[in-house]
Amino acid sequence: MTLRTRLDKGAQIRKRAEDDALAGLVRARATVESARDRLAQAVEATRRDARAAGPVELWHLDEMAHRRALQAVRSAESEVNEAARGEASARDGYVAARQEKEMVCRVQERRRSELVVQLEKRERRDADEIATLRFNTAR
Repeated sequence: MTLRTRLDKGAQIRKRAEDDALAGLVRARATVESARDRLAQAVEATRRDARAAGPVELWHLDEMAHRRALQAVRSAESEVNEAARGEASARDGYVAARQEKEMVCRVQERRRSELVVQLEKRERRDADEIATLRFNTAR
C-alpha cells in the first residue's frame, strides 16, 4: 500500500515536467542530426566539380553555382551551431527538471517513511491500550 502525501501532486507535476523536458531534448537532438545531415550533403555538393571543357560562360555559371553551394555550406553550418545551442539549452532544461523531480521524490519518500513510523507507533499504542484494557477487565 502506498501512502498518500501532500507531495504526490507536486511529484506528479515534476515528473510530467521532466517528461516534457526529455521530449524537448529528443526533438533538439533530432534537429541537430538533421542539420548535420544537411551540412554533410552541402559539403558533398561543394566537393563535386561540374566544370568541363567548354566556353567561358559555362565556367562562369559553374563558378556561380559553386559559390551558391559554399553559401549553402555556411548556412548549414550556422544551422548546426544554432541547433547545437538549442540542444544544450534543452539538455540544461532536462537536467534541471530531473533534479527538481528527484528532489521532490526524495522528500516524498522521506515523508512516507515518517508516516510509516507514525502509523507503527499508533498501532503499538493501540495494541498496548487494548492489552491494558483486557488486563484490567480480566480481574
